[in-house]
Amino acid sequence: MKIITIEEEAWQQLNSRINAIADYLKRQEDKSYDGLWLNNHEVCQYLHISEKTLWRMRTKGEITYSKIYSQYFYTIGSIKDMLNANAIQSSDEFVQELMAKGKSYIEKGRKLKTDKK
Repeated sequence: MKIITIEEEAWQQLNSRINAIADYLKRQEDKSYDGLWLNNHEVCQYLHISEKTLWRMRTKGEITYSKIYSQYFYTIGSIKDMLNANAIQSSDEFVQELMAKGKSYIEKGRKLKTDKK
């Protein structure tokens, strides 16, 4: 085994660059789900709310949706925007935990395409 030594300043610069790359990759990963469409049932499961509550949010204009042949669809990005707009006290940890649970639910419920064309 070889031991390589470098100056502290060089180590800090290298470490900060590695952290910046890791943060960039995490942000890219999170955005890949923002365009995913969910139906009423999936949104209710994702947010742990009733369909009546979702209907109220739609009629008040609190959440963005699309209607196709009497079915409503929402993007994860619009759900995140709604949550951020209505946040009274939010922590990044809570939002990350909610997103992780939602991703887990979605991945279990349907197969996601990993490569976009």
